[in-house]
Amino acid sequence: MKGKELFMKGMFFFEKRATIHITCEDGRFYNGLILEISEKLLILQDKVLGETPVFFSEIKNLERFKENE
Repeated sequence: MKGKELFMKGMFFFEKRATIHITCEDGRFYNGLILEISEKLLILQDKVLGETPVFFSEIKNLERFKENE
């Protein structure tokens, strides 16, 4: 998933105020809420790291965060 698709998916989760899980190309991952979003990056309120910028070019997958049941 790349570019426009990631941005549109990010906008959906931003508008819904949904907690998300991001997997990056290099294996890093983040969990949290999108605070701000632009066409190149998003600012995530990560559950561990706090406010973190993540560029769409780094993202491999973006999905709704699933809590452990």
